[in-house]
Amino acid sequence: MMKLDAPETREIDYIQTKKNVIKWFDVEYSKYQRLASLPLLPNSTLSLAPARSTAHANNVEDRTVARTNAKQVLEFINAILDTLDERHKIIIKCRYIQKMTMWQVCEMIALERSQTTLEHRKACYEFARMLDMTAGTNLVAYKDTPK
Repeated sequence: MMKLDAPETREIDYIQTKKNVIKWFDVEYSKYQRLASLPLLPNSTLSLAPARSTAHANNVEDRTVARTNAKQVLEFINAILDTLDERHKIIIKCRYIQKMTMWQVCEMIALERSQTTLEHRKACYEFARMLDMTAGTNLVAYKDTPK
């Protein structure tokens, strides 16, 4: 029989979790976007010149594999976003993928700035929790509990 983990009892640090999500999108997500958009190099060309070393072929293959893996990661992130509450999905996509400003996000979800800020933190937590569970990241932050 499968044993379930005990429920988390530590208090969530929403502000630090949001900072972790921002950093993840700035560093990791943007890296995968760049890799996924790499142009494909031609695999082979008809030539009468002597064959080149396999280093060029390996470079083409490595680049193709990196591009394919990056596309799969981006698809995986989209799948995670599809599991979020609709409002949270809009917040994450607009803010971090489409790079909209906070006031534009406020207009998209029809909330005041203070309400959007609160929903933004919740959206970041929800995204971080799902990514942590499925990809093994550690984006969710917890407040230190006094001993």
